Amino acid sequence: MKRIASLFALAPALAFAACSESGSPPANDSEVTETTDILDTLSSDEASELPTIDAGLAVGATAPIKAKFQTGDGEKTLAAVLEDGPAILVFTRSVEWCPFCQTQLKGINAIVDDLKERGYNLYGVSYDSVESQDRFSKNQMLDYIMLSDEDSVAIDAFDLRDPQYTEGKALGVPYASVVVVDTDGTITAKSVSGDFKKRPTNDQLLAIIDAI
Repeated sequence: MKRIASLFALAPALAFAACSESGSPPANDSEVTETTDILDTLSSDEASELPTIDAGLAVGATAPIKAKFQTGDGEKTLAAVLEDGPAILVFTRSVEWCPFCQTQLKGINAIVDDLKERGYNLYGVSYDSVESQDRFSKNQMLDYIMLSDEDSVAIDAFDLRDPQYTEGKALGVPYASVVVVDTDGTITAKSVSGDFKKRPTNDQLLAIIDAI
């Protein structure tokens, strides 16, 4: 387990996907900036200095399997989600007003099949309503399920709430995070970004899963 933890902690420190510099809500989808891979322009020394933080439940800990989410098919506990296989939970701020999140959620759609071949199911998690998530999913033709956590109860159970927001629309959002949970509820890997503008690339996610 220590090997898994160290591998996963190292990967996000080595490379992240960076979006545009604006964090304000986009007026429309055309304003969402495409993800770019900064590994193409960074040396290994520079890349190793990219930010990652130690937050959330630790690798090896038991995930809050009783945590409840809302979906288009009704309420689901994490335990029910895990009945379909190991889960990769991508915690993101908002499908409505965060262009970095929109870019990430659209981008990871490309590796859904790759993850399924490895035995993992992908899920997006945000505090948006089911209606907002469904609208985004349909517009972007996502091939994975979005899980709604409007009251940020599951986000808090994973200890991933971003504490810098104490009021306003961002209150209750999580750190941009990826948490991998096995069917028995064990957290086998995680990545938590201290900078919401930077997210793991698809290649990183696949590499991390392959290292478990």
